Amino acid sequence: MIQFNQIDANTFLTEYWQKKPLLIRQALPNFISPISPEELAGLSLEEEVESRIVIQQAQQDYALRNGPFSEQDYADLPEKNWTLLVQGMDRLIPKVQQLLNSFNFIPRWRIDDIMISYATEGGNVGPHFDHYDVFLLQATGTRKWMLSAQDCELDNYLDNTPLRLMRKFEIEEEYTLEAGDMLYLPPKWGHHGVALDDNCMTYSIGYRSYKGQELFDSFGDYLSENNLFNQMYQDPSWQNTQTGEINNQAWLNAKQLMLNALNDDQAIQHWFGRFATQLDQNAHNALAEPLNEDEAGDLDTFINALKQVDYLERDPVCRFAFQRINNGCVLYINGFEWPTDGLADGVIMQVANQDRIHADTLQRWSKQRPVAEWLYQLWLRQFIVFPEDKEQAECFEGEA
Repeated sequence: MIQFNQIDANTFLTEYWQKKPLLIRQALPNFISPISPEELAGLSLEEEVESRIVIQQAQQDYALRNGPFSEQDYADLPEKNWTLLVQGMDRLIPKVQQLLNSFNFIPRWRIDDIMISYATEGGNVGPHFDHYDVFLLQATGTRKWMLSAQDCELDNYLDNTPLRLMRKFEIEEEYTLEAGDMLYLPPKWGHHGVALDDNCMTYSIGYRSYKGQELFDSFGDYLSENNLFNQMYQDPSWQNTQTGEINNQAWLNAKQLMLNALNDDQAIQHWFGRFATQLDQNAHNALAEPLNEDEAGDLDTFINALKQVDYLERDPVCRFAFQRINNGCVLYINGFEWPTDGLADGVIMQVANQDRIHADTLQRWSKQRPVAEWLYQLWLRQFIVFPEDKEQAECFEGEA
């Protein structure tokens, strides 16, 4: 877990989370970035990796370029004032994904991704605000952060720029972060970070945000897909109503009909488990293909393998979460409710809570055939994998 120093995690969650910023000096002391600037640049050459370069050309003049990039693109960059940003690094590099274990005081399903940026001296992406929570970990070099709670509104954006930059930015706080330092920012806090040297790498651990419209649309889709909203609208009394009039009771009847659906707690629970674990399009595209018959082998072969490996681990693209519904645990994976009939709640919770299932547990579960068969189904879909199945750590080595 990160080191909060003067406070503890409970105080942070009570007093700071989604309320106000917090500077955490040496939150991860002796942190060593598992990826170098050169390796980060190498990733940005890949078609399937989401990357951007932002160049500050003048005071409020920024150029935005989207990857994939080429070696010539880097050769043509100016010496100073540019930033490379690469999204989804936790899905690409296992050691980056393991960094999330330091943030387990917040449920994992709330995480969006880890973005890593590299900047030359003066590099920045301009003053802006986000609608989500973020931890900004300084990995290497130094960066000055300027913060403001003022004017974080949509009408304060600059016009005719490729980035959403704040037109007015009144600095209220300033901090200089060195390697291991971290800054937490809640939604709608203006921030502007400027690299102070040519070795500036920052990890942005961002959390998902949900617009009310997004929730409403998704729940409506869930009700439709599951045929759960078939109650018919009923007219009110039409006495004393004019020919062209919609009287108050008419719209109140429609409102009550929708409230009936919203008051179905069990439907809301099942929907939200799916909603909270659904993948964005980039993550969905990065999912591994399920194993075919030739690749998989039978259940007994799988069980024998469970007895020999050090661990099984979750594919970092996948999202797992559980809910307690009707005195039992329901598991959600990648936006779907996963069957768990006959399984102990402890098994479901352990698989949802942990990135890795270690050898002692696998030895015990290998002797419980229903559990082993359930794990086998997860493995066939590559939601969980054996260590030798994974190549993320090596697939980009040497590319820069």
